[in-house]
Amino acid sequence: MNKFMQATLLAAMACASVAAGAAGYPQAGKPIRFVVGFPAGSSIDNVSRIVLDDIRARTGAEIIVENKPGALGVLGVDAVARASPDGYTMMPSSSATSSSGPHLSKAFQRYDALKDFTQVGRVVRFDVVIVTRTGGPLESARQLIAAARAKPDGVTSGYGSGTGQVVAAAFSRAAGARVLGVAYKGQPAAVTDLIGGRVDFVASDLGAVLAQIRAHKLNAVALMSGKRSTILTDVPTAQELELGKLDLTGWIGVAGPAGLPPEVMRWWTVQLSDTMRNAAVQERLRNIGMEPDPMTGAPLQEFVREQYESWGQQIRQAGIQPE
Repeated sequence: MNKFMQATLLAAMACASVAAGAAGYPQAGKPIRFVVGFPAGSSIDNVSRIVLDDIRARTGAEIIVENKPGALGVLGVDAVARASPDGYTMMPSSSATSSSGPHLSKAFQRYDALKDFTQVGRVVRFDVVIVTRTGGPLESARQLIAAARAKPDGVTSGYGSGTGQVVAAAFSRAAGARVLGVAYKGQPAAVTDLIGGRVDFVASDLGAVLAQIRAHKLNAVALMSGKRSTILTDVPTAQELELGKLDLTGWIGVAGPAGLPPEVMRWWTVQLSDTMRNAAVQERLRNIGMEPDPMTGAPLQEFVREQYESWGQQIRQAGIQPE
């Protein structure tokens, strides 16, 4: 047997092994690892747990959330990319890892969100908001913009995700200012330092700061989407602040390694569909600042591709170089 035939046979055996492993998916007693590349308490983690709680309750499937925070989500993505495509290692997909991340981190650039992963379904979209510390000197967007313009690099922006980094840069560019970015392992750490007065503002997904806004620990001063939020109706958009037509929203979904078997895809697609029709799940998601907006199939593939291009354009315009 020549080397080509040996390689072909080994590949066929590997595919057959994955397909056999998918039979009766998920198997009783075999847990599914759901690898979240962000810390507990982050928006991606919170959404993942709400969705998975419902799937567990309905199906009895054993799904274990494993947080691997750091490097803007790269650590979690690495773990899933290397895993067998048998459906027992999955992850949340998001604007942070599939839209902005590949333009921000050289480590992300070895992956293609559509070729190297199986995009299973989108579950939510969310607004991104600029927040400052209550009781601090920058309690309004006008004060923040004026301070940033007056002292280049004198105002600091904390970020713990690719989404936060890009939105802060886009906001600053639109304001004609230059701010100093400070990186964190996750949004919760950035928000903690903001409340403690160690940074001046954070551009965050709404879900990561909604509780602090409602508790009057943070001020929401500007919204980065094209229309006002249904949750924070009194917060002006960037366009209303004369910062141009910025329209940056985030999204969260579910993905796995490339080549997931059809049976695994069908199971996850059905579970996500059933979960997202659950009124109680929808309410829990809206309570943390997320808008249920499920999508699967070909429209999802096109959406992921379009979001990659859209965020890439914003990143290039902001002059951010991949690190």
